[in-house]
Amino acid sequence: MTGRPLPHSSELPPASLEGWYVLHQSIELDWTGLKGADPADAREALSSFAALAERWSGASEPGWSGVYRVAGGGIDFLILHFRDTFDRLVEAVREMKLSAWGDHVLVREEYLSVVELGLYALTRELSGRIDPADREAWDAALADALSEERRKGYVRRRLEPRQPEHMPYVCYYPMDKRRSPERNWYRLSLGERAGLMAAHGKVGRRFAGRILQVISGSMGLDDWEWAVTLWAADPLEFKAIISEMRYDEASADYAEFGPFVVGKRMAAAEFGGLLSSVAAR
Repeated sequence: MTGRPLPHSSELPPASLEGWYVLHQSIELDWTGLKGADPADAREALSSFAALAERWSGASEPGWSGVYRVAGGGIDFLILHFRDTFDRLVEAVREMKLSAWGDHVLVREEYLSVVELGLYALTRELSGRIDPADREAWDAALADALSEERRKGYVRRRLEPRQPEHMPYVCYYPMDKRRSPERNWYRLSLGERAGLMAAHGKVGRRFAGRILQVISGSMGLDDWEWAVTLWAADPLEFKAIISEMRYDEASADYAEFGPFVVGKRMAAAEFGGLLSSVAAR
């Protein structure tokens, strides 16, 4: 892209900041194989899973992983991995596959993305002062603005999210922006997109303290454009916020949604229950 002028400000994509890499894994447990295995081998497999999950949940490296029991969707678990680098994400997946537990799981779906903070308002404001067609001036001004944003404490917390302890439930789904001839998000001006996203954000802020939301971008990384991860103290909060947002113009006219996965994070003490269910045969 060197030497190619940027488009007019109305056609600009929003600037963004990227944080941790994210992998969502939908897992089905091979219950038949576990029940048919030697009891000692089954206990070793599930014990290795418990130990791995316990280590993943700590703060020994940048990032963390959580294991969630899932109802519906034909899967047993959602495993959510956050890591500061792609290589560390690959290593987390390798650890699971090479463990004794890895012999008894079937990975039904995997989704790769990176935590993203889309800066529509900043991009619109900057384009009002700097001509994006002046590439040198635009690149310098944008780099300065992004550097200033990244230094803010709340921005860092959004780019390196941690699940609140009082919000054990998770809801995850992928999504796209619509590109139909009648409704094409990518043909809207920057001002129109910024305005729609500002209104969309107002709806979300009404759920502050009830929902923690993480948006992760996946353009060029996976089949959809974004992944949405929500945490709450009560799963009915997911229904409430998503129902309300469906009536928001940004969603009603321009959003396409993939399958939803809902689960509850497992505490270390709960892994013993899995061992008991396999042993009772």
